Amino acid sequence: MALRHNSDVDPQRLVTAALRLKHDLGKAVRWNAPAEREGDPEVLRRRLERDLLRTRTGGDRDESAVSVFDSWMAEEGPLFRGLARYEQRLNRVREAIEAIRDLLPRLPELGSDELVALDEASLRLHEESRGLWRDVLSTDSVGPAA
Repeated sequence: MALRHNSDVDPQRLVTAALRLKHDLGKAVRWNAPAEREGDPEVLRRRLERDLLRTRTGGDRDESAVSVFDSWMAEEGPLFRGLARYEQRLNRVREAIEAIRDLLPRLPELGSDELVALDEASLRLHEESRGLWRDVLSTDSVGPAA
């Protein structure tokens, strides 16, 4: 069955953009996460540092989750503008990244509760980016803005 879409948006570009968000950000922010959260705050802090401060590594520099998201928004985010059916999902992604943006600069001095909040934000980012990708793949989801 062919995907229905807004005439201004190529459905394959939406799929590719959502896949990139899911893979480059959503998967990467949980890359080192165990099935159950670490009980030791210092072990959790080190894992969050690896996953959130060095979300994309390579070349001559590392990129944080915030930087990866900001780049995605600049390059791919405009594709979703005006597509109301994705608005809630993207808003939840933005909320998670804003929590990360707020806490990550203070990572070395965060207490246990804030470390857990940062980990929860990374989990929401992971889940919502996967959800966006699934939504875009859904035949019923790619359609005109509501």
